[in-house]
Amino acid sequence: MRHPSSVFRSLLAALLFALAGTSSPAFTDDARSFAIEAALPWLDLKSNPFNLRETWWSQDAKVKQVKIIRHQLFQRNEYWFWVACENLKAKISVHVYDEEGKLVDAEAFEKNNSAGVRVVPKKSGSYLIRVVVESSPQKVTHWSMVYGFR
Repeated sequence: MRHPSSVFRSLLAALLFALAGTSSPAFTDDARSFAIEAALPWLDLKSNPFNLRETWWSQDAKVKQVKIIRHQLFQRNEYWFWVACENLKAKISVHVYDEEGKLVDAEAFEKNNSAGVRVVPKKSGSYLIRVVVESSPQKVTHWSMVYGFR
């Protein structure tokens, strides 16, 4: 039988170990949540829904500041990129270009603080996703982008 003080020390050590991971504050990216919300109509399709990827991007930008993300897309897949700002009064746009700078959007929308673009690549390769905060009441606006494919 173990001594009561060693049992107490073991329990205390287990408690401290469990609490060690909770010492930092929680972080929620509201812009990402809004981007996922914008994606819901395409994720909830009854037939052939898009699969949301775990990969996502998030940055801060000034109004009209262009942000470019290079991403590999594959022929025979169809993609949607959804982007949103955390500020509900901000406007944002997203478009996709091939390596030669040609616009490859098949469909796009901008609504409230979110936007989206559908892409059906004609060939596999590296593509450029252009995100711009078009207007915002803030000097710097936080945005996030998620994407899905089928």
